[in-house]
Amino acid sequence: MNSITIQGARVHNLKNIDISIPKNKLIAATGVSGSGKSSLMFDILFEEGRKQYLQSIGMLAGLDEEDKFDSIQGLSPAIAVQQNIIRQSNARSTVGSRTSIMNLLTLLYAGEGEVCCSSCGTAVNDGLSCPTCGNVEERLTPSYFSHNSPNGMCIKCSGRGAYFEVNIDVFITDSRTTFEQVLDRVGLTPGYMRLFQRKFQQYFAMPFMQLPEEVKEEIIYGHYAHDNSQNRSACLSRILHSRHQRGEDMSGMYARVRCADCHGFRIGEEARGVLLNGKHIGELGLMTISEVHKLLGDLLLQQHTLTAFGNNLLQEIMRKTNNLLRARLGHLSLYREMPSLSGGEIQRLFLHSHLDSRMDSLIYVLDEPTAGLHESEKTELLKSIRELQELGNTVIVVEHDRNAITMAEHIIDIGPKAGIEGGQVIYEGDLEGLLQCKESITGQYLSGTIAIPARALHPSIESALSLTIRHANTNNLKNVTAAFPLGAMVGIAGMSGSGKSSLISNTLLPLLKSHFRGTSADTEDDEMDSLEEGAVTSFVADRLEGMEHISGYAELSQAPIGRNTSSNPASYIGIWDKIRGLFAKQPEAIRQQLSAGHFSFHSKGACSVCGGSGCETIWLVGNLKIDKTCTECHGMRFNEEALSVMYSGKNIFDVLEMSVSEAVAFFEDNKGIVGTLKVMERIGMGYIKLGQSTPTLSGGEAQRIKLAKELGRRRRGYILYILDEPATGLSLYDTAKLIELLDELVATGNSVIVIEHNPVVLAACDWIIELGPGGGPDGGHIIAEGSPEVLKENPNSITGRYL
Repeated sequence: MNSITIQGARVHNLKNIDISIPKNKLIAATGVSGSGKSSLMFDILFEEGRKQYLQSIGMLAGLDEEDKFDSIQGLSPAIAVQQNIIRQSNARSTVGSRTSIMNLLTLLYAGEGEVCCSSCGTAVNDGLSCPTCGNVEERLTPSYFSHNSPNGMCIKCSGRGAYFEVNIDVFITDSRTTFEQVLDRVGLTPGYMRLFQRKFQQYFAMPFMQLPEEVKEEIIYGHYAHDNSQNRSACLSRILHSRHQRGEDMSGMYARVRCADCHGFRIGEEARGVLLNGKHIGELGLMTISEVHKLLGDLLLQQHTLTAFGNNLLQEIMRKTNNLLRARLGHLSLYREMPSLSGGEIQRLFLHSHLDSRMDSLIYVLDEPTAGLHESEKTELLKSIRELQELGNTVIVVEHDRNAITMAEHIIDIGPKAGIEGGQVIYEGDLEGLLQCKESITGQYLSGTIAIPARALHPSIESALSLTIRHANTNNLKNVTAAFPLGAMVGIAGMSGSGKSSLISNTLLPLLKSHFRGTSADTEDDEMDSLEEGAVTSFVADRLEGMEHISGYAELSQAPIGRNTSSNPASYIGIWDKIRGLFAKQPEAIRQQLSAGHFSFHSKGACSVCGGSGCETIWLVGNLKIDKTCTECHGMRFNEEALSVMYSGKNIFDVLEMSVSEAVAFFEDNKGIVGTLKVMERIGMGYIKLGQSTPTLSGGEAQRIKLAKELGRRRRGYILYILDEPATGLSLYDTAKLIELLDELVATGNSVIVIEHNPVVLAACDWIIELGPGGGPDGGHIIAEGSPEVLKENPNSITGRYL
């Protein structure tokens, strides 16, 4: 068949739509946020393509699935590259391991590396004997070149290249400093202080340096329980590490220090004695992909020094690094840990691996692959996507980006709006037809029929009060001094890896957290605790000036708002307990003596068969799993008692299935519930369901829910709001709503800083600070700053030409 035909698609908000999608083409699926495009492409096309393939090889025989459509024909095996299902949490997973480049390098070093004498350091000859001292060496096996292998890893740091240390000298001013004074200087919470008092009361008045060594060891590093090696007692290391994870300024108290044995190279001494072009494998691990590509290119010119196998291996590594450069990932190092990457960077890595496979006759569904890219960086990525299609695949990009939509051979526009107002096919065809389609909101914005509302820019931005970072050298920043005008909307622009996150997330935010620690202005604990290890880098800056001009700050990142599948938007914004309380007050609940806990699917109200998950998980191979709907509760999660209670004609499951917009109307008389919901509706999130599992939310959706919750708090003025790419996942229609909301924040006396690539958002800023000129070592400078009009005329600005 030349097309994929779907009839009666009705999952989520899709309204029994019929559609025919041409195969072996590049397709763009677009529409306002929440219109139903992801439901069609991921929940039906991808899920059914995967299921049919697994059933064809006997892995899912007899699996009954929910009724999502009437029929589907013409499917091929499908692969999804979706941001919210590819996020990594294993800190040992690095760019080098994920792309297999480090694995190939271990083979190259094992077979082709120049071996140095372990006695005198002289390079040995082909016979592996030292010409200076006569010592005979042996070639190491590939495992000795891997920092994840027991043979190859540095023993002291377990192959991590660094470890955390408590600098106890910071707390001790002289030999008389007591243990109690040390704890005071650490700044323990009352709870931790009581814990130390109960355990070490007899030592409190003693000088710390005179404590028994075993007591000092336990105070600093704790001890692990005999029955569980992960259960460590309370200690300074654990407490300070937790504070470091939250991005607080540790002022030298606790820091991740480079391993003294391997000097950060992660590998053992034996492997560090084997060289290629004068470098050992650990040195390549710390280099950026751009630097590795250049070094290996120089080695390729010396082909006479390699065997035929080594030359082929080197060319394969060069091909992989070249593809990564094309995907605009050259600023990453091979040792860069996967949890520290943005969603866009992770997705481009996955795209690279599929291009590497050279497979054809597949269906690829890509989730906003241009996310996190500067306008100047999108061309090469879109070429790679075209290449994937030219291999003989059907490639569907779920996108809002003008460039991606323009490049597509076939466009499917779902709408007209979000939630119950969406779910219909508004347009199918080429770009020219979309631009002329009056029913398509996307087409009207792209054609210019509807324009983004213009903001009234700050009239005297040049003389505004400012917050100033002095001499920042975090990561790749090069002695940057940056002033952020207050009472304004400030955009932070620049290419991937140019230093935007280093300046804001890794320098400004830790300084703010340190200043406001312990006050109500601090970032919420639940968000800080969700940070992955390695995601926060120790910052380097002289000082932050102008904090007296703000009363607090709010960090609104794209970090998940919950990792547990039972967490949902209703619980996160604080209305779930109120809703359960309403149900507990109903006559039927009182008759059955049901409390609020009986209306929780992970407490007394849970289905006895699935435990409140609503499904049965079937594990296939590796981390591949299929969720089968629970046969007892039919996916409702609750037991019969909980479901029997009605509030205004709806049971507790019905309420969780409501969209935000439906809930606003349903709870219109309950101000304590609808306040934050109305804010969510205003920023274009009326389509989100109250009970939607939070891990299924994109980074952009999670960030906008945080924004709604923050605005629902109605804090006093002079708050600094910091947002990381808030336009990610937004159509132009929804981007206009976002800009209006940010403008309201500024108009009421607050300040806004947005890290952003979207030229529409940047053009609405009062002031832009652009970093660059490139990424990684080529970035770290402020190359332009000023109003959007000033940047348009600045020849040094790369962003200005796109505004």
